[in-house]
Amino acid sequence: MLSYQTLDTIADAYIPALFILCLCLLIKLILNRNWQTVLRQGGLLVMGLVVAYALMFIDQYFSLWPMFDLDYSTHSAVSLVLIITLSVMLASWRMVWWLSLLGYFLLMLYQQYHSLADIISTVLIVGAVLFPLVRSINLKNNTGSVN
Repeated sequence: MLSYQTLDTIADAYIPALFILCLCLLIKLILNRNWQTVLRQGGLLVMGLVVAYALMFIDQYFSLWPMFDLDYSTHSAVSLVLIITLSVMLASWRMVWWLSLLGYFLLMLYQQYHSLADIISTVLIVGAVLFPLVRSINLKNNTGSVN
């Protein structure tokens, strides 16, 4: 069995690795001069991160999650944003992204960073804000109006 410290290092590397992958994919789009896709996917990433961190600040100011004896999980929120973005960027890998997110959530539970209720409540709120945006992006991709 891996030590707590080793698992902690793995957990700490997950979000930066996803973020670097998103940036690399955006750079590839930029190099290919696929500007509309850069704007849509880059915009999704930026807007998602704004939502995740805005909710964190709102929670800190108003203590919303503590009202329910919960803790807003910034790790869950940011990892969800990155997985949603990667699912749009590399849709053929969607199952891999979502399985990795599930593994990350299980690791957070095992390491006792957050409770299941913390993770679920955070993901539901962040997801509710982001999924309509993703749907809009996917509809634009499917109409053939953008390459």
